[in-house]
Amino acid sequence: MAYVDNGFCWHGIVSPSPERAVAFYPEVLGWSVQPVPMGSAEVQTFVTGEVGRAHLASPAQGEAPSWNHYLRVDDVDARTKVAEANGGRVQVPPTDIAVGRFSVVTSPSGAAFHLFHEAREAESENAPGGPGAVHWVELWSRDLDADVTWLSASFGFEAKSMNMPNGPYILLEHNGVMRGGAMATEDTPAHWLAWVHVPNVDEAFARATNHGGTALTEPFDVPTVGRMAVIADPDGARFGIITPTP
Repeated sequence: MAYVDNGFCWHGIVSPSPERAVAFYPEVLGWSVQPVPMGSAEVQTFVTGEVGRAHLASPAQGEAPSWNHYLRVDDVDARTKVAEANGGRVQVPPTDIAVGRFSVVTSPSGAAFHLFHEAREAESENAPGGPGAVHWVELWSRDLDADVTWLSASFGFEAKSMNMPNGPYILLEHNGVMRGGAMATEDTPAHWLAWVHVPNVDEAFARATNHGGTALTEPFDVPTVGRMAVIADPDGARFGIITPTP
């Protein structure tokens, strides 16, 4: 079974100090580390049980510590061209790797993410949810209108706006299924933020701050959504943790 089209199917963590990441994420998120063959090399992969959740990557020259997110598309080359024609920027052109083909594009306001299509569709399936899984991915945009227009034109997302206390929140849907969200930010560069499902946000938050992470928010509640917090790992890569409302 192939990955779900226009869904985030994989994630990567860019760290200049892999030993710190390997010590931090299992403590905070309950992951374990499993080396996975990738061509002629091995990639450190975070797993829960036997389910892969994210891989660890070294930064490219000038790349800051961050999370990367892989959006499964029907055709990497075609979607990359459309994304660029609609006002995005191509950071990495379509490239073959052992597990498929990818490119890296940015939204008009500068938020980068990967476009991906797997090499072996019959062996690929979106990972199950639950504790340890990436529950949600959302765009923090420096130009929300431009970015949402670009996402709709380039990838066919349907945008639905919700009124929130801090401004509109955009739900990104494809074929009637929610795939992610988008919101405006003025305090950080544009980026995509992953929210990882944890059984107890307060306990995971305490573990994060006790193991070298930085609190970017205190735990807070969003009605009908869950209890949440935003933190940075010891190298500064930002991510969220969430205990979803049942």
